Amino acid sequence: MRGVSCRPTLTRVLYGAKIRPLAVDPQINLVSEIHRLKVSIDCAAAATEIMLAGHPPTSTDDDPRSPPAEHKELCRQLAALRERVALAENRNEGPHALRAELATLEFFARALQADTDDWRSVLEEQMKELGRKKTAARKERESLAADRAKLARRRDALQFTILQTAGRMAQQYRGECRRTIPVFTLGEGLTVCSVSVSCPRRGFRFGKQWLVTLTGSHDVLVRRE
Repeated sequence: MRGVSCRPTLTRVLYGAKIRPLAVDPQINLVSEIHRLKVSIDCAAAATEIMLAGHPPTSTDDDPRSPPAEHKELCRQLAALRERVALAENRNEGPHALRAELATLEFFARALQADTDDWRSVLEEQMKELGRKKTAARKERESLAADRAKLARRRDALQFTILQTAGRMAQQYRGECRRTIPVFTLGEGLTVCSVSVSCPRRGFRFGKQWLVTLTGSHDVLVRRE
């Protein structure tokens, strides 16, 4: 007959005995929390720095609420945050004091990151609005330039017709032509001159003179003087 073993089985160990939880060293938790706070502050500061560097101010303005002034203030606060973190680490007041200080600085770092994100959004919207205004101004300049070019071609065509008509008359009557008044203004710096055609007296024939000009509707008109 075999003897009964008195050694405890695995089942008896797991279910028959009480399992005591492992004790956690509070010092380890404290060190881990300090590390987490430092990483969180570093991440927030890095994100803030990237946003400030990627969106520089576009103008100088004395208004403290202007994007350039806010950019300067946010940069100052970021530098102050990093300085406070360095001082807290070098103060040697113990891990509990360091954790408390870092917890406060983490809150400040997150708030600074949020403020910088708001600043960036406002600046981007202003830049978009400035871009829209520049685009509208460019289109207006292009439209004005096109209108002026069209008007200049109209001026050239009218002046050519006047000169051509006066030239034919001067050739026909053996006279001469010269530009004279009235002068018609089509636009700024765009004018059309009338042309007079004069034929000298020959023998018993009296001299003649005509004026090649424009009507009020800018049609070419030949008028006897």
